[in-house]
Amino acid sequence: MQTYTVPKPLVADPGFSVKRIKALNGLDLSMIDTPIVDIIESFTKITHCYTLQCCWGHFVHDGQPEREGLEPLAHYNDNTEVEYRIAYIAFHIENSKNGEDLIEDLSALQNLDPQNIQFCCADWFWNQQVNTYAIQVEPDRFKKQDTAMLCIAEALYIEKLRKQFFDRLRDILPRHQLL
Repeated sequence: MQTYTVPKPLVADPGFSVKRIKALNGLDLSMIDTPIVDIIESFTKITHCYTLQCCWGHFVHDGQPEREGLEPLAHYNDNTEVEYRIAYIAFHIENSKNGEDLIEDLSALQNLDPQNIQFCCADWFWNQQVNTYAIQVEPDRFKKQDTAMLCIAEALYIEKLRKQFFDRLRDILPRHQLL
């Protein structure tokens, strides 16, 4: 799965509201990685957006072999290589002023670390449904992949950045929610 292509402009999207309602009715929060359930739940209160897929971002190595593990990095040595399964959220955004404002706020999250956070589109999502975007935490050199092999020092940095990213996302979502 290729996760990164340059963001596209919003286009006409008749039926957005119907698609949003259908997506919300099918949302099962028990299927979401525990550390970001609150974020995905917050997105349900935004009328000009809904989530499509997400991942907390997982680190897998010999000391932590579980591919869906949520534990902080541990049980490693200086030579450990870590498989990083990217942290991201993909969403469908309404072509509206509110949608444009949300895109602006999401895109600004890249400013935390432009070399490791990308606001983007994924062609395979866009081909199924226009106005789909993603924000991901991944070293720029791997931005077109959904997994990457990292040395432990870089993995520890990405782990810290991932937390900052999701914390900042939590801060911006209330501006877009229904009151």
